[in-house]
Amino acid sequence: MTAIQRLAPGDEGRLDAYLARHPATSLFLRSNLRRVGLTDKGQRFQARYVALVDGAGAVQGVVAHAWNGNLLIQAEPVAAVELARYHIAVGDRPVKGILGPLAAMRAVQALFSGRPTLKDGAEDLFDLPLADLHVPPALADGALLWRRAGEAHLDLLSGWRRDYCLETLGEADSDDLRARARADVTAWVLAGDVFLLTDAAGTPLSMATHNARIPDIVQIGGVWTPVAARGRGYARAAVAGALLAAREDGAATGVLFTGKQNAPARRAYLSLGFRIIGDYGIVLLG
Repeated sequence: MTAIQRLAPGDEGRLDAYLARHPATSLFLRSNLRRVGLTDKGQRFQARYVALVDGAGAVQGVVAHAWNGNLLIQAEPVAAVELARYHIAVGDRPVKGILGPLAAMRAVQALFSGRPTLKDGAEDLFDLPLADLHVPPALADGALLWRRAGEAHLDLLSGWRRDYCLETLGEADSDDLRARARADVTAWVLAGDVFLLTDAAGTPLSMATHNARIPDIVQIGGVWTPVAARGRGYARAAVAGALLAAREDGAATGVLFTGKQNAPARRAYLSLGFRIIGDYGIVLLG
């Protein structure tokens, strides 16, 4: 017998025990859980977690409705739909996106068939043992450099983040988008999660972020190179720099995902040593 149960502070251990069985597809959930636990007051990284539990109380699936409106899924499709319905019924925050294993994401997406989409992506899921990272020659020989971004870079990175949201996420330019881009970048920089690629003279060229992390695994996201600087391997080197930082911090594995139609990104990640291990899904709703 199974039941749907809202998780509360004190349930972190049994939730993480389930999520650890799905390391490559649960990094957003595990990272947020480590940052802020199961408290939900609508603050950054917080969420309402609803789980499918068996008769012994063990978690068998979870959907979290995050502070930013995203549904974060780690469950089989049928369970994911039932758990998503719980959040929809509560109705205390809008659903703005759906992220998780592709089949479960598609099942939940069907609940919102009347909503337009800003982004509707089937993604390839990659992982890489960081001991096997292939460092690009320009980064290895010092022609390109990586560094953790600091507060002095906030104006530049906020603009880059806005451009990322416009191009990659399909958002429309607005004062709200600019404010969110600034808030996101500020939080990431203060957490030490933004990595800037520069040339030897210090000119910024590209960026990558740790968009989720636990001690042994890091997830790469937010990769951005301005249009005028593309086609020169800068994004690949920025990702490598972010992975080198993770390795220095003690992580053993890197994870990322990218659109199945994004051939340049796929080539770049495979050249770094990543391998495709499955599918992931991201839908952003209008």
